[in-house]
Amino acid sequence: MKKENLENQKFNTSMETSDWRYSAAIVGLVKYFDYLVERGYDEEYNFYKIDDDVIEYNSEEITEERYLMFVESYFESEMQHRDIEKMLQSDEFTEEQIKLINIKLDTGAAIKKVFFGTKFSKENKDGILREINEKRQYLIKETYKNRDELYKKFSNRKCLFTKKNKICRLLNYDIDLGRKSKSISFNWDFKNYRFEDESEFDFIPFAFSKSFDSFFINNNYSIKQLVNTNKLICIDENPRATLLENLKKSGNYINFDVEVISKQKIEKGKKFENKEYYETIFIRKRVIKIFEAIDDYKGIPKKYRVNENYNINVEKEVTDCIINNIKLDYLIELLLKPKQDTKTYKYPNYWYNIKTLIDINVLIYGGDKMNEKMKSACESARRVKVKINDEKKVNSYKQKLISAITFKDYGRFCEILLQLSSYSGVIFYFAYDLFSDFEENKNIAYTFINALNNESNKDNGGNKDE
Repeated sequence: MKKENLENQKFNTSMETSDWRYSAAIVGLVKYFDYLVERGYDEEYNFYKIDDDVIEYNSEEITEERYLMFVESYFESEMQHRDIEKMLQSDEFTEEQIKLINIKLDTGAAIKKVFFGTKFSKENKDGILREINEKRQYLIKETYKNRDELYKKFSNRKCLFTKKNKICRLLNYDIDLGRKSKSISFNWDFKNYRFEDESEFDFIPFAFSKSFDSFFINNNYSIKQLVNTNKLICIDENPRATLLENLKKSGNYINFDVEVISKQKIEKGKKFENKEYYETIFIRKRVIKIFEAIDDYKGIPKKYRVNENYNINVEKEVTDCIINNIKLDYLIELLLKPKQDTKTYKYPNYWYNIKTLIDINVLIYGGDKMNEKMKSACESARRVKVKINDEKKVNSYKQKLISAITFKDYGRFCEILLQLSSYSGVIFYFAYDLFSDFEENKNIAYTFINALNNESNKDNGGNKDE
């Protein structure tokens, strides 16, 4: 059972969390019905019933008008007519405000169609507000269908408000029936093709996070868990919200391996476009525990500029490494040797970012964040700087250590470490672990090198936005 009609019961429709599409539709439905309750459509009426992995509801409660009003409320920040309404609440307007309102009235296909040739003046405020109110459903529908961040991001926009179609309305699940119906069917007979589409799939956009890359966590052990998890990840409209943050927020609701569906963007030239397909990531409980244990995901830089033509999305790389159990060694080593800024001629200080990556790396290695040996390495580096009291000399040793570890010349690294210990007069107790097994204790070496940095960026958190 996925969707079923019920007879002689309080509710006439039921839907089960059979795959991620039905799970996401259910999350959207719950938000829709909760909205109806909040807006007082019927205070005494229960719009739905949840029983483990099945929701029951009355299909006639889903109307185009109610749906569009829910869209306007849920995606209010994307609704340009709402911006205009808010701007027109004032009684007095400056020249700058009038100019801005007129710009709004001439931006966007739906707004331009309704207000073609209209210029705002203090005298026609009420007329504009009245026109918005009369054309509200049209403005919501056209905006919702055609904006890249809304329905268009998830589904074929021609399918909005259609009933069950011959092909699934979701992007990458739909095809051009006129051109490909035979080629996708067994024995070139479209009657043999099996598809799944429901009108309730129009609620799927409300299940994904409001972020640059959108995510839906399909922990469908129960609908209550499913809804609670995805409510947490959907409330953040910050484009920097990623799977890393989302799983950290929702870890308490996930007690098993979980499927995550993502709808991401891809960089094309200087623009970002929506990928035409959904991606599935299967995340183990062990991985979720790592996400939960990360103290400060904001310490992970968004990007790192390798050169003028190539940036690394560090945040995405870290997330992928955690999920696939890949160590962050290469990222840490990359940030340990930053290139000179061509504008300021200074070397950026990634001390805080590197510390964050080391903490995560220890978790991937199987440890519990910074251990006593790493603390010893930090303290030893601090004492070295005090004893030598020469930033250039300390930096010289640091660059030698970075070079050795980058080229995986661990014998040379240990040799330089002994020289530095002798020169500074500081005993490196942590070094014995590196001599014994460098690969397994590499995070100790990273910690020591990073602690040799000038920690002037400690208070402001380093290059968080780089």
